Amino acid sequence: MSSVPPKLTEFLKRAYAPGRQPELVKETEWSYVYKLGEKSYWHISKFLADKTYKISSSEIRGRWPRMSENERLDFVQNFWSKPNWDENDTEILEMIMEDGNDRLWGHCAQALLKHPDRDRAVKFLICRVEQCGTDHDPLNYVQALGISKDARAVPIIRPYFEKYRDEVEKEKAAGVPNDVVFGPIPYSAYFTSAAALLQITGSTEYEHAIQKYLDHENEQVRWWAENALIVEGPTTAKRRADFWKAGSKE
Repeated sequence: MSSVPPKLTEFLKRAYAPGRQPELVKETEWSYVYKLGEKSYWHISKFLADKTYKISSSEIRGRWPRMSENERLDFVQNFWSKPNWDENDTEILEMIMEDGNDRLWGHCAQALLKHPDRDRAVKFLICRVEQCGTDHDPLNYVQALGISKDARAVPIIRPYFEKYRDEVEKEKAAGVPNDVVFGPIPYSAYFTSAAALLQITGSTEYEHAIQKYLDHENEQVRWWAENALIVEGPTTAKRRADFWKAGSKE
């Protein structure tokens, strides 16, 4: 395994008990994976961990045709978080837009907003949502469109919001499922679409649609609601504290 950036090492040490070293359990060309607890792991992009880490557009273009689907996915889901964006990165993004698919584009949807041609980026995202159709859940595209705050996305996202709202309201008759993550009620999808519309429109309709779940009986649902409103409520604060506490006890 390659050497870990000193700043990242120091940050991880502070999350552990004194004298305990962070455990790097996996490294790919583009990321690190650390063990934080008995069943918890932390994935971080090398592009985010080390601002000097980069690859030239000419090199990745030369490698791209020979890369497997999983290798391409590993690259795009780590590359998109690169903080110090430049013209070279835009050229890489262009390549991904030209030769990709929804699996890849979905994992770097927010990177599209780093494209200097914002109009093109928004049109690309809208096109992906339209081509997915309402039988699928293009939630990463929806989230990116929310961040864009472009009003053209409202009529594209609204049908998803209405579909998820109708399905979530079935909870009144069916009750809260045992599994709120993979169960029949699409809580996460509902909050994603509502949050996107709230970001774009600022309408109290979407704010109230989320707020009523802040006191939900299920902790995970409350956490989703807090995140959708971008607030650190009691559930988010508790989880943050538990996360670091678990790491320090290992």
